Amino acid sequence: MKISRILPLLAVSLSSLAISPRAYALTFLESSTASFSQKVTELNGTPLLTLNKYSGSVPLSQVVLTFNAAVNSSGTVRNTASQAQSFNVTLSVDEFDIKAQPGSPSVLLGKTYSPFDSTSGIIGRGEYTLLAPSVNTAFGAYTLNAPTKTVTFNSNLSGFSGGGTFSFAPITEIDTSTSGSKVKTSITTLADASVTVSYYAAAVPFNIPGGATIPAVGSLIALGAIRKARKTIHQKTVSPTLL
Repeated sequence: MKISRILPLLAVSLSSLAISPRAYALTFLESSTASFSQKVTELNGTPLLTLNKYSGSVPLSQVVLTFNAAVNSSGTVRNTASQAQSFNVTLSVDEFDIKAQPGSPSVLLGKTYSPFDSTSGIIGRGEYTLLAPSVNTAFGAYTLNAPTKTVTFNSNLSGFSGGGTFSFAPITEIDTSTSGSKVKTSITTLADASVTVSYYAAAVPFNIPGGATIPAVGSLIALGAIRKARKTIHQKTVSPTLL
């Protein structure tokens, strides 16, 4: 059996593993995460979220940033009118921005990432019916989690390498609105946020005779099959013929 004849069999064997070629497209190298929790708003640039740049020597092929955020609100409301009244109190995220700071990779400079969008910004709404005057009444507690936001970069990645760090600054603005007049609120909002940077390199393919290539993960399987075939061919070639 010639080496070239085992290639179709080898392809069938690899495909039977049900491993998508996409699984080999990138190799994870390392990641860095920065976070804070339960920080009283409003936030005006602190605490900084500081991440590590890639410290290895393998060229980067892709960088992925992942943002998460949440807010928690609770407190009291009071009817300051002279008579009972009905009203609503709504708390919402007007701004929750995470801004790249000077010294960040060039592809990040001037960029602002907002985990919350216009359709997911209501933290909580309290409805009060004929609330008596001068009585502190609970608002919340309410929790709002932002959907995870992922940003991928495939070019201009040099600024992420070489060691060192880069940072993001959080900016928040929480809006309180009421449907009635003479309503006093005393509400505290606490913010959580995290940013993760993940670094990837292109997977190195494994070359086999005939010009074909397979991913590195499958190279051991292929190499074993080829060596076995070569051994079989060699045995058949040198075995003496008995007369």
